Amino acid sequence: MESYRPLDITVISATGLNHFLFFLRMRVYVVVSLLNGNSVVEKKTHASNGRNPKWNHRIKFPIEEKAIHTTTLLFVLRQQRVCGDRDIGEVSIPVSELLESNPSGSEHVVDYQVQSMRGTSIGTFTFSHQFREKVSPARDATGSPNPSAMTYTNNQQGIPVYHQSPGYPNYPAPQYGTGVGWYNPTTPVPPGGYPYPP
Repeated sequence: MESYRPLDITVISATGLNHFLFFLRMRVYVVVSLLNGNSVVEKKTHASNGRNPKWNHRIKFPIEEKAIHTTTLLFVLRQQRVCGDRDIGEVSIPVSELLESNPSGSEHVVDYQVQSMRGTSIGTFTFSHQFREKVSPARDATGSPNPSAMTYTNNQQGIPVYHQSPGYPNYPAPQYGTGVGWYNPTTPVPPGGYPYPP
């Protein structure tokens, strides 16, 4: 059975974006992606103001153990605009490099240079990473691995324990006519339709 290494990422901040952001109130967010061949897992942070934005946004990725050496972690800083968002720069790191630099499994804070779309350095990006212990994924109704359903808590010894998010097989179906302003769809429509409210 394949195993996974959960990777915890905290997108902390960026500094020195002065060469790109000419206005203090510009809003910046980060798109965080795991790339492995044609497989892409993408998440993003909230937007933060200024030339030195701070996010402190936590993200969790389950990475298949055998894919660690072929997977890349990509951060793309984007400017939020009414007329359409645009890329500011990016930071790209092989996942294996993160694991080799921090084999102890503790949380490790690192700084990387942000590369613009033209290949020039435009600032510094700070984030932390931490690899958890190997886990086996939960399986869905078909018996296939479902790593996205994994969450973890600490047991009595303080060790992270992973478990599948609970389903809701006995959750009742929605009922019509139970809320304020609801109507029963089986009630026939009166001739001429419903009158407009005053």
